[in-house]
Amino acid sequence: MTRSAGLWLIGLVAVLSWGALDAHAQTAPPRRGLVWDGRPSIVFGEDVHVDLRAKFAFDWRGFDPDLDEDLFQLNVLRFGLKGELTRHLDFEIEREADVADNEASWGDWRDVYLNWDTFDAFSVRGGRFKMPFGLEQNIGRTDLDFFFRARISTQLTPNRDKGVMVYGRAFGRGLTYEAGWFDTDGDIGKLEEPQFPTGEDDRLGPTLVGRVTAAVLRPLVGADAALGSLRLGAAYTNGRLPEGLNSLRGETPYGFDYVEPVYVKGRRQRVGIELDWTPGPYGLRAEWIQTREDRAEQGLGDRDLSDFIGTGWYVSGTWIVTGQDKDDNISMRRSLLNGGPGAIELAARYEELGFGSASKEGLPFSNPRADHILENTDRIWTAGVNWYPAPHLKLVANAIHEDFEDAARTPKPGDTAFWSGVFRLQIVF
Repeated sequence: MTRSAGLWLIGLVAVLSWGALDAHAQTAPPRRGLVWDGRPSIVFGEDVHVDLRAKFAFDWRGFDPDLDEDLFQLNVLRFGLKGELTRHLDFEIEREADVADNEASWGDWRDVYLNWDTFDAFSVRGGRFKMPFGLEQNIGRTDLDFFFRARISTQLTPNRDKGVMVYGRAFGRGLTYEAGWFDTDGDIGKLEEPQFPTGEDDRLGPTLVGRVTAAVLRPLVGADAALGSLRLGAAYTNGRLPEGLNSLRGETPYGFDYVEPVYVKGRRQRVGIELDWTPGPYGLRAEWIQTREDRAEQGLGDRDLSDFIGTGWYVSGTWIVTGQDKDDNISMRRSLLNGGPGAIELAARYEELGFGSASKEGLPFSNPRADHILENTDRIWTAGVNWYPAPHLKLVANAIHEDFEDAARTPKPGDTAFWSGVFRLQIVF
């Protein structure tokens, strides 16, 4: 048996064992000690417990034309703790392993934060966590509808950083808000070429972030109506951007830079608009994000250049054909362990992400100091199937078609269209 096949077999045996534990879990677990309630948990009392968490994902992928990429890898390996310290405080700690050639070593910390949430209308979070920008970016990787996040979620949002955030909800979550101050601009927006790492005026950030969402039709139709789950939102970021080759970039799902960074200096701003609707077994999501990065004194003779702009959007739809509600954590009452098919979900998404400059005067160039930047856009169709055969287990299969605007800046110059297929076996508890 090969090493890869052994990893798959171990994963399947483990998840079926976890599912059996779920099927025979106690209806009234003991108040203290090690218990099983969907995952292992240490209970110290009514308001104090610690859940043990782990996430694994085994991935396969193929390409047309062939891109000489690895076909199989252990792509996600995370461990963490999540729990409550009192009825007012909760926490999460998660760390990811660096995985290469199916071997792992400890990597970066993911989430390390503490929440104070005594009141629904006003709570506080501090530590390292996801900045409140981007609908899909703020969905956990193992809860996504697709194998990959949309390009705007991986290239235009900030992702995680150290900071503090106030947040709250009102009208039964009919209105939510988040506002935070963060040390830099997140993992995605980090510097590629810091010029003066010790200069206060030449560091990335701090960055201010705000986000508001509302169930806009709920007051008219009621929370139980199909349109009651329709939620709209808007978000904004503003942070210092130091001089250097430090702009955002266009990157394909497989890591090819179809738009490389340009020289910037000044501020980095983001604006995002989102829609999320989950009526019954159906789901509809859409986002539009635009980033603007200043290029002060980056031209010849310290001339200001026009803003570097990234613009993208996506729209996606899902349908759980086995009938479970989309917003109900996809119930496993009809899993394979109970004689049913589990849950089967169909998904489709179209997306675009392009970069260019505010100026459209004169000939465009790809030079990082050009005033008129030559644009390039990646347009992607994704179709997929998600199968949840048992608790903790998810299988994802996606077909992806990419089409680039500039034939000279693609994974294989001269070819603008690419097909790929990906498959994932995912275990989460």
